[in-house]
Amino acid sequence: MHLHPEIVFLSLLAETIRMATIIKREYQQTPDGSRLTGVAYNLTDMAGQAESLLTDVRARAAEIIKQAQQEAKQIRTQAEAQGRAAAEAAIERVLDQKVAQQMKTLEPALQGAVQQIEESRQEWLQHWESSAVGLSAAIAGRIVRAEIAKRPEISIEWMREALELAAGSSELTIRLHPQDHATIAKQVEQLAATFNPLANAKIEPDESITLSGCRVETSFGSIDQQLETQLDRIQQELS
Repeated sequence: MHLHPEIVFLSLLAETIRMATIIKREYQQTPDGSRLTGVAYNLTDMAGQAESLLTDVRARAAEIIKQAQQEAKQIRTQAEAQGRAAAEAAIERVLDQKVAQQMKTLEPALQGAVQQIEESRQEWLQHWESSAVGLSAAIAGRIVRAEIAKRPEISIEWMREALELAAGSSELTIRLHPQDHATIAKQVEQLAATFNPLANAKIEPDESITLSGCRVETSFGSIDQQLETQLDRIQQELS
């Protein structure tokens, strides 16, 4: 550690005064041989002053050294703090870069996962819609069957709609469930004569036709008015 200029100056001054006190032990004489006691007295006073100055110098020097040590410690602490801050900043930058790189490599996988989730969601929605429509159709079928049991005229109305659609055909084959054929064949024959008076209409029992339903076959095609067929058409339109 370099000495502070003030310490050097005070040390030199104190040393000069200290050396001067040595003179007080010597007898100084004039050329004629007489002793100069006044000089010794003055040097004695200077010796006391020198001791006081030395004490002040030592105290001042100690204070300066202490202050310098504190400043050095503070500088070291600041340097360490700055070093830690710089190191932490560097580490954070490295981590950010690594995370960015890793995320970049994961981007295709993430996009694939998002696409797969979206496809699964669409499949689930389609399945749910289909299930909901199917369930609704099943419920509607039960309700209609229960209503037909109370109101047989509903099946007559279906047959009337089918014959109205078949108007203009010269050949008609009306297929009914055997039970319906036994009970309402006459009513169906009257409906056929009303909508197709010139057509050759035949009414036949058919085990493949569901109860309360009918199928009208013409030269242009067939008209299916069975409950299950109607529900299927509604379900297809809603899907």
